[in-house]
Amino acid sequence: MVPWYYMWSQKYEVFHRLLVDTVTTDPNMSLNPLFIEQAVFDAELDQKKAHPWMGCARKVVLVLEHLKESKDSYIFFTDIDIIVKGSVYDKLVPYMESKTTMVFLKEGEHCNIGVCLLRCCPEVIAFWELVLAHMQTGSLHDQAVVNTLLPGYLGSWCTFSTKDFACSNTWDGSPFVLYQPLCSRLGPEMDFAEKIFYSAQFVNLQDYMKYVPEEIIPFIYKFQDYLVERNSASEK
Repeated sequence: MVPWYYMWSQKYEVFHRLLVDTVTTDPNMSLNPLFIEQAVFDAELDQKKAHPWMGCARKVVLVLEHLKESKDSYIFFTDIDIIVKGSVYDKLVPYMESKTTMVFLKEGEHCNIGVCLLRCCPEVIAFWELVLAHMQTGSLHDQAVVNTLLPGYLGSWCTFSTKDFACSNTWDGSPFVLYQPLCSRLGPEMDFAEKIFYSAQFVNLQDYMKYVPEEIIPFIYKFQDYLVERNSASEK
């Protein structure tokens, strides 16, 4: 059994509900949602910065907490806004059997810490403690810090096969087990709408739309218009 942790708030309830309904069919994964009040996220995430997570170490702190407390050999830590279509556990087994200590989602030329398999061992804990120490020196982006420090990490690490775990800029159109839609940074409402739009291309969201914040609905149509305009411009 591998414990699966993720943070969620009221705004992201649609993805929480979808993930719960999906992962409960995977008996080898134990889902551990970490609920955080929306007001806390709104206070900590700065949409005016180059990345809203700059200066926010919440994810790093939670990763460390569960690495230290877990009685399991590995933990699986992800973002909430992902799509799952198959057994995640089956795809984790080869990495655990080879005792790889850290595995990340591949996003272009760098690692995305929105999906990571971490071995509960001293070297991994030490790495994330170093990440936290760097985060506490200034307004830094947690994912950027991880990518900066990885070359100096002496343990074994790698990225997931993009055939199994993909994100928007690595997916080649083939079947996947886990997919993370990235956003175009068009603004917080448009970014959320974009994730809903692309998620709906892979799963039936009809029964889950009641969990989408009402104020986001108009932005889903705006994002569709944006795509049409962008595609029209590219064809000229």
